[in-house]
Amino acid sequence: VGAFLDDDDDDDDATMRKKTLSWGIFASAATTPTPTTTPSATNKKRKKKKGNGEQNATVSAASLNDKECREILEELDAQVVFIDSHTSEAFKQCVNELKQSKVIAYDCEGVRLSRTGKITLLQIAIPEKIFLIDVMTAGGKEIFVEGGLKEIIQSEEILKLAYDVRMDSDALFHQHDVLLKNVLDLQLLDIAIRRAAGTLVEYLPSLSKTVNRRLTNAEILVCEDLKKRVKNMYTSIEDGDLWARRPLTDDARRYAALDAWILMKLNHAMRPNGTTASHLFPGFDESWNERVLDASRKRIDEYKDKEVPIEQGGKRTSEMTHAPTF
Repeated sequence: VGAFLDDDDDDDDATMRKKTLSWGIFASAATTPTPTTTPSATNKKRKKKKGNGEQNATVSAASLNDKECREILEELDAQVVFIDSHTSEAFKQCVNELKQSKVIAYDCEGVRLSRTGKITLLQIAIPEKIFLIDVMTAGGKEIFVEGGLKEIIQSEEILKLAYDVRMDSDALFHQHDVLLKNVLDLQLLDIAIRRAAGTLVEYLPSLSKTVNRRLTNAEILVCEDLKKRVKNMYTSIEDGDLWARRPLTDDARRYAALDAWILMKLNHAMRPNGTTASHLFPGFDESWNERVLDASRKRIDEYKDKEVPIEQGGKRTSEMTHAPTF
């Protein structure tokens, strides 16, 4: 969640476009309503640098209708399977479906997530389905060891999509003795595509910036609306323990599901046929693909092997903000 909520990172593309949904299309379903804002006619559009064939069109709330955003939200809700017991049929079906998958999207939430900040929720997506697994309620040993998730996460046969995998890898390993394997870090893929096209990329892009570059206008607007709601919930709950509260609010569930859903969408946008083709992304060839996979493997160990833990919300260092060379 930190990668999405935090868009202070600067990169060589233009500043993140800020969008507010004025229609209130999500308010009726939200457990914690958020006041809507009417866009002013005097709002200035931010200019975007054009270049390298990337999606940089200016987006405004007025350019989209309610139907597009409602359909995305309905799709998101329809795909979610919430699991809070390792003995449930839903969990058994989840494990069976994941074992049969070639590609899954992985993310997790927690309280100040790190090796010392507990994982409370896992989000794992496959096409047409998003599993939200309540680690806090179901139990870590129960879902990872007895339930079989450890075998899936450590499988070399299943590709795991992640976005800046470092913190998740650190938490999984030190809390549950689970080592992520065969990871494609989509943050690195986004950087590589831009570098292959000749763009200088100095800083790590937040997830919201990559979403802004790669997804459709309607998808961007939905992401921004849910992001705003969760930010409001974070600031209204003491100690930032949103992800340790039960039951989860509707917005929190949607936001958690959104993270994994976004990874599947980004994968399709950047690897439409299971590969990043040079005719779609100029300059990106197989050597770039290998460099991304190699850098993703190194990232798995980057935080987990440190003697002093990196903590979410802690002091930001150069390695946390600067794009690696690969």
